Amino acid sequence: MNTKTKTVEAPAPAGEVITLPPLQVRRQAPAWGRRIRHLAERAIPALLGLGLLVLVWQLAAINSKGFPTPLSTLDSALTLFADPFYNNGPNDVGVGWNVLASLQRVAVGFGLAALAGIRWAF
Repeated sequence: MNTKTKTVEAPAPAGEVITLPPLQVRRQAPAWGRRIRHLAERAIPALLGLGLLVLVWQLAAINSKGFPTPLSTLDSALTLFADPFYNNGPNDVGVGWNVLASLQRVAVGFGLAALAGIRWAF
């Protein structure tokens, strides 16, 4: 089977001129500029929301006696986390020891569950 193809050029329309609008070229910002802009577009609303939350918290704490202000809460947190591993007796230990005790319980529970699951799965 022998096929031949013939290329035919279409004639240009006589007397018709097509004008195109001028091409507008926008210069792109550098890659680091785009990254900073993207980060700012994501971070600014989050920071504004956090600031609004702290402002509402402060306004709510002004007229109440038992509700702490954000500043007093920050001061207490800094005091609590300043020395996380102190030990002044059985009921007076730092937050670090409490976290380690909780992680130990999680590890023991996970280990027992893994032993039981592996044993009964096979």
